[in-house]
Order: sequence, then C-alpha cells, then structure tokens
Amino acid sequence: MAERYAIRKDSPVEGAKVPELVKLRIAREAALAEEKEKALVAKEKELAEQREALKKRTAEYEKEYEAHNKQLIDLRREAKLGGNFF
Repeated sequence: MAERYAIRKDSPVEGAKVPELVKLRIAREAALAEEKEKALVAKEKELAEQREALKKRTAEYEKEYEAHNKQLIDLRREAKLGGNFF
C-alpha cells in the first residue's frame, strides 16, 4: 500500500520562515517518501521473482507438451506401419 502514497514535492523557499505545521508536514512526507521508495523496490523484486518462476514453469510445461505430442506422433506412425489406425 505504501507504493500508492501521494507525496507532494513542493517545499518552502530557503531562508523563509516556515510554520511549525509545515515543518511537520515536510518531515512526514519525507518519511513517507522513504517508505514508498522501499516498498517500490520490494515490490519490483517480488514481481521479478514471480516472472522468473513463471518462465521456469512455462518451460517445463512446454517440454511436457512437446513430449506428449511426440509420443502421439510415434504411436500414429507405429500404427500406420502395422496396418492399423490410431
């Protein structure tokens, strides 16, 4: 949820007097920005791991399907050579 925080980028001019509430808001937004950055990095890492797992699973399924299709072709050829049908 932290990656969805809306954080303002405006800041007061240097040397200007800043009210206490504005200072608190700036400090709070700085903390939220840091939390947001950490959450984004963690989410990006998690998504990359998911993509890698998906690629690995997909490759396994493709090998399985290819082996199954090859088996069917071999059975058809064998049946045809024997004068049968499959």
